[in-house]
Amino acid sequence: MSVRFASVETAVVRVTGEDAAAFLQGQCTADLRTVAVTDALWLNRKGRVLAHTIVSKETDGSFLLLCPHLTAGEIIAVVTANVIADDVVATDETARWQRYVAWGAAPAPADARIFPTRRFGVAAWDVLTPAGSAAPVELGGLAELESARLAAGVPSVPADCGANEFPQECGLDAWVSYTKGCYLGQEVMARIQSMGSLRRILRRVSGSVTVGQEFKTPEGKNAGVVRSAAGDVGLALVSVDLPEGTELGGVRIGAPAQMPAR
Repeated sequence: MSVRFASVETAVVRVTGEDAAAFLQGQCTADLRTVAVTDALWLNRKGRVLAHTIVSKETDGSFLLLCPHLTAGEIIAVVTANVIADDVVATDETARWQRYVAWGAAPAPADARIFPTRRFGVAAWDVLTPAGSAAPVELGGLAELESARLAAGVPSVPADCGANEFPQECGLDAWVSYTKGCYLGQEVMARIQSMGSLRRILRRVSGSVTVGQEFKTPEGKNAGVVRSAAGDVGLALVSVDLPEGTELGGVRIGAPAQMPAR
């Protein structure tokens, strides 16, 4: 398959300042000391998911943040919410770039920044090309990638995991470090890891599913809700008491959602 591209609205933000590295390390779920490029979640104090970004440690000591689901202003507000006396500056660089997602084959446009991503369940890349450069020839649509994501049971922020969910409920453990030390929401993450006290879990569902569809037990109790869907597959946040294979209203509950390994 040849490489295909879809235009996206990914926000691009650069974080600079003498305290940038230490500050970001203490705010997001990723251990930024050990990697050059990684996925990171941004949590509130209760451990709920506010945002997902790709974080790239740049050679000049700054950090480039790519956020697929918030505007630059929104992600800057999340990232800098706890800046007090820190030398940290977040700048919107979105207008400097044309932004794409590529799949099918590894992209290689001239002057591009390319970041591998696992969030679609297939080999894909976030691609930044300088503003004003020629658009890729093979432009496609994101619907194809969304279908691939759901077929693979891969969770998405914020569609499946947002401000009311813990990362562990949605199969996003791979984006959470349990060894890096303190960060916003870390105490809650450690408690969940040690106690496993989850009441809900994101699972694959199949059948006639629509976003927002609610499930009821035979006794009439709320059992879950579909968070994302395409065709006859989707992901639903359901009670942990519902085992794989349960059928509710013509919908079959499947395996837990999970971010694929690197």
